[in-house]
Amino acid sequence: MKKAMTIIMCILLISGCGSGELNNSGSAIPVDEQNKGKIPNDVPQQLKEVDQGKLDTAIPYWSQSYLDLLDSIFFEKRNREAFQRTSHRLYRTGDQFEIDADSLPRDGRYEVKFLKFNEAENQFETILEETVDRNDPDFLIDIPEQENITYYLEQIALNSKNEVLKQEYHRIFVPYNEVNARIDIDKTLYSSGDTMNVTLKNLGTVEIGTGYGVEFEKWDGERWNRYEFEQIVTLQLIILKTGESFSKDVELKGFEKGIYRVIESLPDNHKISAAFTVE
Repeated sequence: MKKAMTIIMCILLISGCGSGELNNSGSAIPVDEQNKGKIPNDVPQQLKEVDQGKLDTAIPYWSQSYLDLLDSIFFEKRNREAFQRTSHRLYRTGDQFEIDADSLPRDGRYEVKFLKFNEAENQFETILEETVDRNDPDFLIDIPEQENITYYLEQIALNSKNEVLKQEYHRIFVPYNEVNARIDIDKTLYSSGDTMNVTLKNLGTVEIGTGYGVEFEKWDGERWNRYEFEQIVTLQLIILKTGESFSKDVELKGFEKGIYRVIESLPDNHKISAAFTVE
């Protein structure tokens, strides 16, 4: 009987050796997950936790319905056909908007109104009025210290006879300065020559620029070093707004065995990464 029990125990031990490590529930941990925990990566895969409150209340400056609403309110008492939209840009608090009157005739001037959109009241409030003469130095408007705000700027060009030369307006958006993103790869264990799928998702309110190229680093046992490899990609800037994702395929051609990570740079010198092993 003891001999039979010994044989059974040996069989169990042999079968257990091939199943990999076990998690707390007693089930086998996939090789990818085992490998992931052993990679010494000090750059996060996701920059930080998602601030859902900011995402839910962020001004939707990319939404056509929102822009249509803004324009309809702005032009309630203005002739839409007489105005030309000159810019549509994102700013940060403390930035400056420059009014350049050099293009006006010598006797010309701009009558300027800087307006803030009040979402609660669904109306624009004038917070600054200024006259900018042709011969004056360029006039600078300081963007107020408040995030998640929409402004419009009205510029009416007049000559000395008060004749209207042109009418312009600018859309100025100051979103939350919430930088956040996550990078994902389709697995963490590859062979040389495999194709890796890399996905970047914008989890913040600040636009993120990316492209088809990929930056890799390799672990030498003590530190991460930039890994140079041949990649032929289209030089195209991809802009990701809130919630948008972009995926690209990368061929790991010529990659030697080792530990690597793919690095993505974010605004304000932040970085995120996803580590993997080439076997």
